[in-house]
Amino acid sequence: MFDIQDIEKVADLARLKLTDEEKATFVEQFQTILDYFQKIQAVPLPDSVTLDTDNIQAHLREDHAEASGVSPDSFSQYLESGHFKVPKVIE
Repeated sequence: MFDIQDIEKVADLARLKLTDEEKATFVEQFQTILDYFQKIQAVPLPDSVTLDTDNIQAHLREDHAEASGVSPDSFSQYLESGHFKVPKVIE
């Protein structure tokens, strides 16, 4: 269960300044999300659903690199010498 202290900790880590009203709203929203997870966990699964960990490779496809056809120049104004230039976040 989420409480105001949990929200304040997350906000502090994210360097967010939240009002008391926003904190209360986030507590309610996070609790709603957790309630949905509990509903999902309560759904019974058929006995036939198992994970064959010994044969998991049979279900995966090979990974192949392919050109995307998209260049950074086409979608970012923050490109400098082929690299993304972003604001400094750590001093």
